[in-house]
Amino acid sequence: MLMTGHGWAGSSANWEFESDDLKVVVIGKDAVYDDARSYQIVVSDDLRTIARLEVNRDGLVTDVWLTDLDRDGMFEVVVATGQLSGADAGAVDVHEWQEFRFVSSTPKQLTATELVGYQGNDQYTIAGGRLQRSYPMFNETDGIRIPTGSMARFEYQYPEDRWEARSPK
Repeated sequence: MLMTGHGWAGSSANWEFESDDLKVVVIGKDAVYDDARSYQIVVSDDLRTIARLEVNRDGLVTDVWLTDLDRDGMFEVVVATGQLSGADAGAVDVHEWQEFRFVSSTPKQLTATELVGYQGNDQYTIAGGRLQRSYPMFNETDGIRIPTGSMARFEYQYPEDRWEARSPK
């Protein structure tokens, strides 16, 4: 179940989704005007705001999805961020809607072995109801990092909280 929504650019980025009778809005704050880089998730119905969650993340929101990663019938809001602490690294947060509130988690970090050749530039997407991560791989020779032309690819197993390697392309 992937509910589509839309985002728009401006002084801050916003994404809107609808699921059943609920409206879900994700608002990425603008680091130029706001003290902290953070985002808010607001869930409302026709009458009122049901829940509001603010997440402090030293990065810019790059994409948002409303999906059901564990196929339990309750949606998850998946938020990808980039430029963490000013670097090229990216991250993703998962906020599961349960009993009119969010239960938030951050997927486990990749191991040192899985990060061989990593230099940032993370790309996240949802395909087939699964969270996927990829990034370009680099080799280092004499302190110079050279792109290999390959992408490291992983698929997140949400219920088990682990990344599963996929063949590089």
